[in-house]
Amino acid sequence: MQNLPLVHDVNLFLDDKPSVYGLRQKAKQALGKTNYPTLKTEAWKYTNIKPILSGDFTYNSEEHQCSDNCCHHDENNNKIEVTFCDGKLHIEEYNLPKGLYIKSLPEILYEGEYKQYLFNSFNLEDHPFAALNGIYLEQGIYIYAEKETKINEPIYIKYKQTKSQNSLINIHNLIILEKDAHLEIFEQAYSDQHNKYLTNIVNEIYLKPNSQLNHYKKQTESINGYHISLNSIKLQSCAAYKQYYMANGAKICRQETNIQLEQKGACSEVYSVYMAKKDCLNDITTNINHLQPETYSNQYAKAVLETNSSSAFQGKIHIAPQAIKTEGHQLHKALYLDDNAELNCKPELEIFADDVKCSHGASCGEIDEEQLFYLTSRGIEKADAIKMLTQAHLDEIISLIPNEEIKKEFSF
Repeated sequence: MQNLPLVHDVNLFLDDKPSVYGLRQKAKQALGKTNYPTLKTEAWKYTNIKPILSGDFTYNSEEHQCSDNCCHHDENNNKIEVTFCDGKLHIEEYNLPKGLYIKSLPEILYEGEYKQYLFNSFNLEDHPFAALNGIYLEQGIYIYAEKETKINEPIYIKYKQTKSQNSLINIHNLIILEKDAHLEIFEQAYSDQHNKYLTNIVNEIYLKPNSQLNHYKKQTESINGYHISLNSIKLQSCAAYKQYYMANGAKICRQETNIQLEQKGACSEVYSVYMAKKDCLNDITTNINHLQPETYSNQYAKAVLETNSSSAFQGKIHIAPQAIKTEGHQLHKALYLDDNAELNCKPELEIFADDVKCSHGASCGEIDEEQLFYLTSRGIEKADAIKMLTQAHLDEIISLIPNEEIKKEFSF
């Protein structure tokens, strides 16, 4: 097998378990077959990953969990929090509501509870970084909600990076909601340092009939860090998935969401707000497949682009021949703060059925000079006025967030 960047020979937890070793080898073979994407790869044509492949990132396999003396939150905090510190899970004793189960990924790998779910929501050969994630299959959590379980408070998943340099962090989460279960999950990826690292996250999500998941994510990585993530979701009859995503960091950030609306009445909504920083790249890619009748999807993204920044929005809607009476919509709006910014927008519609409603659109513009003059003429500093106007641009989507506490977290 060819030499692949970011792939190292390390001793992983449960490597002696044949079924787990087999999954890792399957991922390695998939990556070896396809290799990493280039600018000639259609799904990655706007995102140059050469800085990642030449970054000399290494995976630390010495410990499979965070040290016991690492303190992450106040003891009086009653939130359900799962924390990964530099890619290692901090083990907690959770006081969980009835019907909700949270386990570490190694625990379910050992118990064999994963067989019908892991690597079953996407094709490894189509997602090279997910294959890389699978090679190091070790870190992650398993969230399971029993039938009719309804949890009012969100589950927090935090990815905290400290001063470690050149770390390769791979986390694989498995989330399953049984029939009529309702959950909220809030992912937070952040670093208050200027360290360099690669965070590579895969979320496999399975929603059974009439289940509902509100999935929030806030990415404020180091400006020298790299962030790659894949959300792969399968929805059954009348299940609902809503994603609210905010990005305001990372040298290169790519958030990819693949959704399979597998049964009648399934619906998904993906809302994104992001700030493309100077000399940084932000990529949002979505692929929504309407496979049965009367399914619904909506994608709406708003961006603010600073000078010398670049961004990409690729939104694809596929309507299968049998998916009649389906609706699929997508829209992207960008605000330029400087002419030296680049936006690549590629909406796609593949429609193979009649009696459907589909739309896509994109717009871009600059700060309204009259609005800016109005604010500055009333004593507001120009920088503060620009911040107010950019926040107002993004607030249209932020206002859609149903959880008021999380809504406050999405302010730029």
